[in-house]
Amino acid sequence: MYKKPLTILLSISYIFLGFAQQVSGKVLTKTNEPIPYATIQIGENYGVITNEEGNFSITTEGFKPTDSVYISCLGFEKSGLELKEFTSREYKLAEQVNELYEVYLTNKPLTIDSIMYYVNRNLKRNYKNNLIEYNIFSRRTEYILGKDADFEIDKSSGFKKKQLEAFNKDFDELERSLITNKSKQYTELVGQLKIKNKDESKLNVEKAIRLLDERNDQSVEKLAEKGKAIVLKHLDEDKIYTVKSGLFKVSDSVSLNEDNDKAEDTINSLKFVRKMIHNMVESHGFSSETILNFITDTRKYKYEIKDITFIGPEMVYVIAYAPRRSSADFEGVFYVSHETFAILKADYKFAKGRIGEKLNLKLLLGIKYIEQNKKGFVIYKKHDDGFYYPNYMTDQLDRYFYVDRPIKFKDNDSREKVSFNFKVEGVFKEKNEILIMGQKDILPSEYNATKEKQKIEYETLKAFDPNYWQDYNVLEPLKEMKEFKVID
Repeated sequence: MYKKPLTILLSISYIFLGFAQQVSGKVLTKTNEPIPYATIQIGENYGVITNEEGNFSITTEGFKPTDSVYISCLGFEKSGLELKEFTSREYKLAEQVNELYEVYLTNKPLTIDSIMYYVNRNLKRNYKNNLIEYNIFSRRTEYILGKDADFEIDKSSGFKKKQLEAFNKDFDELERSLITNKSKQYTELVGQLKIKNKDESKLNVEKAIRLLDERNDQSVEKLAEKGKAIVLKHLDEDKIYTVKSGLFKVSDSVSLNEDNDKAEDTINSLKFVRKMIHNMVESHGFSSETILNFITDTRKYKYEIKDITFIGPEMVYVIAYAPRRSSADFEGVFYVSHETFAILKADYKFAKGRIGEKLNLKLLLGIKYIEQNKKGFVIYKKHDDGFYYPNYMTDQLDRYFYVDRPIKFKDNDSREKVSFNFKVEGVFKEKNEILIMGQKDILPSEYNATKEKQKIEYETLKAFDPNYWQDYNVLEPLKEMKEFKVID
């Protein structure tokens, strides 16, 4: 039957528009367990990964109904289908049947020392670090677990009884908010990170949001701001004070009515965020100065081949590592390609008894700070140029803090004094994630011509918006983030 050109055009448009959509789903094992960080790929270099709960969301616009979609993960059989069959539903992967491991253990074609030798010899051949532009999605989750807090005026020659009661009431409310509040805040952005070398980079931010309840914001900056607000509220803002903390005089001329927007500058500073993201990318590279030094510092670690698995047809060594010397910090597992000896995935956590940076002046100044429970991993993916580039990385860290110091304010024009004890203890918990959505080589001239803004213009949302990133293939949020909502 003859169809009019308009009818044919509408039919073709319907077919293609039908596949210009957002597909959301979940990847599971055959026993219905979620598979985190599985890859959903359309074409050579376009795709997303599942989150910790196995969920994903991907835009399929621009592809044909007959294009192939592949779902894969280390240790599972690769699954393929055509785009026209790819819909929002659950997808199950079968575990890879390992028939070669016993043969490998018997024949032992490569020792662990040989594998580590080839891994390190091929690092420059497998990875590229400079003059690269990454199209990134960054997510930061942070909150405080307060353990103890005690703010109270100890002595005062300038306050009457009712004023002291009002002062201590405000401090009591701050204490309760620190101990009882479990509110998390999320920061997300999409942009381009141009890396010149390990020390220099530039960041362009396309879009950025915050999910936080400002009334329950427990960041370091906000806690300091709230404490200062209480002091400002009850002291004379027009006077100049001498401030002493512990045994040391802090300043002879502190004016409490001076504007101080440094905290806000830090929060919104593009330079601050760019440095954080660049450092995270660099720290998941391969050198003695990075988190992944367990790859390069082979004398500090001991290694063991635990298994052999596959990603598609590629055989992969599963290698466990642990500290051999006290200077080694991490333990975990990494995965090595049998074909290229590239690291495909590496996970890490502080080994037993290991900590990060610390400061213990508890007896002298009443201050203690320890980095604890660091853990994370990175996934690398091979591209058409033969190099492996980071696809996803995450890092989690707990920062234990303890502050117990007396603080005194003395009016420089009189003998009036206000002394109060400041005690607070808790853990700052943070998690950073970076998804690399694409990358390309850049020229030095292109890097030099890039101009950065000074601040990031965040949009603050009071509730999770599932459509906010619908035009981007970002990492699917976890259930707790989807449930975020500020209650008025």
